[in-house]
Amino acid sequence: MKKIAITGGIASGKSAVCKIIEDAGYYVIYTDKLNKELLNDAGYIKKLQTIFPEAVNCGVVNKSLIRSTILENDKKRFALNSLAHAEITLKVEKLINNFNGELIFCEIPLIVESNMVDFFDEIWCVVADFETKISRIMKRDAASKCDAEKIIATQKKDSELISISDRVIKNNGDLNKLKEEISELICTMKK
Repeated sequence: MKKIAITGGIASGKSAVCKIIEDAGYYVIYTDKLNKELLNDAGYIKKLQTIFPEAVNCGVVNKSLIRSTILENDKKRFALNSLAHAEITLKVEKLINNFNGELIFCEIPLIVESNMVDFFDEIWCVVADFETKISRIMKRDAASKCDAEKIIATQKKDSELISISDRVIKNNGDLNKLKEEISELICTMKK
């Protein structure tokens, strides 16, 4: 079995790449979905409450308050990442260890922060132009341009992710070209 990580900054188009992979019949683990599942885990919410007491009320997490806090407070962002990455890493490892197919893919935006670079056989980095990412964030999250820029600024630069990657996939919006490129990459992984 080969384990392939799909990484890249926010709004680079990782989800589009993963959809193409799924449509081709392959299994994709989404760490963002695993993170959302954690928000239904009472034990995790208690841990989260120690970092963000103002954002948890009666076991309900105010995600928008956490998001705005971590954009302004590096210490809280690092604490959240430390907590979430440990939990998500365990879930990813369990899912992969229980998989018995030929290829498995994992969408993992924060691969460096999760200390999972060496866990995968290959890392594919999805990139997009800065303005394309800004536009996607503004449209998808109803965010201002200023907030979109702040979000991008809190993440690893594309050059840092490219430096740890085996393949770079440019995704500025040409879906047919993207499908062809993913199909070719999958073929190379099956050899």
